[in-house]
Amino acid sequence: MHLFCKLVATTTVTLALVGAHPVIAAEPVPNELAPTVIPAGEAAPTSGDPADVVVRINGVAIPRAELDRNIRPLLARMSPADSVTPDQRKLLEETAKENVIRSELLYQLAKDQNIPDLDRQVDEQIAIIKSRLPSQGEWNDALAEKGITPDGLREQLKRGLMINAFVQSEVVSKIEITDAQLKAFYDEHPEAFSKPESMRASHILIGLDAGAGAEAKENAKRKADEILEKVKSGADFAELAKSESTCPSAEQGGDLGEFGRGQMVAPFENAAFAMETGDVSEVVETQFGYHIIKATDKDAAAVVPFEVVKGRIEKQLKTQQVQQELMAKVEELRATSVIEFPDQDP
Repeated sequence: MHLFCKLVATTTVTLALVGAHPVIAAEPVPNELAPTVIPAGEAAPTSGDPADVVVRINGVAIPRAELDRNIRPLLARMSPADSVTPDQRKLLEETAKENVIRSELLYQLAKDQNIPDLDRQVDEQIAIIKSRLPSQGEWNDALAEKGITPDGLREQLKRGLMINAFVQSEVVSKIEITDAQLKAFYDEHPEAFSKPESMRASHILIGLDAGAGAEAKENAKRKADEILEKVKSGADFAELAKSESTCPSAEQGGDLGEFGRGQMVAPFENAAFAMETGDVSEVVETQFGYHIIKATDKDAAAVVPFEVVKGRIEKQLKTQQVQQELMAKVEELRATSVIEFPDQDP
């Protein structure tokens, strides 16, 4: 991903309107529940070439260029993009158009927010973005890649800040999740808080190429047996892994990290989970070669205590409620709005 895209993507928290796709929005807000939306960009004047207008929302004309900007990230998800059929392209256009409408309606709800230092905040965001780009040429290229002008970017950032301020004051600040709600969610979704059996292990692998012959297998098994004898005689397992193992984990002394069932090939998994912490296995054969396994930690299956996940549940429930409340406000405005599609006029 381009540096410019990375920065824009990381300057907000990703809570999208239901059914919308997040792109550029504002620099971080104090509350992590603020949404990332697609501001409608530069509010196009109602005058101009009517053929270039794809939708008017309460008199605000959205040009074809804005719709194309919203289609671009949707199109990028198609693989490969040039294989998109006319029907798929039409569906993408409808999705992007709906996204633009919702975003513009949300901005119209938020546009009266009073943010005294709004211009300063926008200047700071632009300075941050430009600081990540090595030259003016890179800056120009990044803007061109996103299909936006410097003024358009400034407008998007400004809109995003206003939307975030609106969401904070009119939605987030009014949501309260009680302990009873949190506990009820925990009790109703036990599967979400179950920690499966897991363990941590290191290994020494004497690898074999696919299709290795009998002689190569015999030599590899002999070498594994010799290394196992050294381990049993008190040699340092990690040092032997560093010097003898053909697995990339050799650099970490053979450490494979934590893993659960179903993550390793069956012969390795069966041997590993039959061990206790500190045990060293006999030589285990898999399609990759011969392994000597050392169990370094083991955790039985368990249910994560409520107090441990209480904060995570609260964040999830707040996120869902913010989405619902925000969508309700947008749909309420939509019911009284004038939305016109010039290309569908008789």
